[in-house]
Amino acid sequence: MTDPVLTVRGSRWISIACVSDLRGRLNFVETGKGLDFLPRRIFWLHGVPPGHRRGRHGHRQAEVVLVALAGGCRVHLDDGKVKEAVTLGDPGKGLHVGPLIWHELSDFSANAAILVLASMPYEEAEFVRDHDEFKRLAAARVA
Repeated sequence: MTDPVLTVRGSRWISIACVSDLRGRLNFVETGKGLDFLPRRIFWLHGVPPGHRRGRHGHRQAEVVLVALAGGCRVHLDDGKVKEAVTLGDPGKGLHVGPLIWHELSDFSANAAILVLASMPYEEAEFVRDHDEFKRLAAARVA
């Protein structure tokens, strides 16, 4: 089955390699083989209470890849012109979210564990947390 084509500019699906034998499956990512950046920060989301959202921001320069290690969630993407929502739930698929893409995660399953690989270390100034400011920056990017 092919992944749905993403219409939000700066986002795409990446395949995550998998080897499988009688002992189970092992998934992995390698820089230059689907992952276009060297991760500078790695974290995961889990135990998100029902009805809560995570993300709700964009990044000025950073890129992230989201991977559902267990369970799943919905990811809402917005590039300032196009909005779409996709389901994250396959540990063999990562969602690449580029700079200046507003992203929100919602509808977490009870057992969801979402891995995030980020191209930059945490720096508060890198985040765009106000959606109106995000829309201004996104509009200026395409102008």
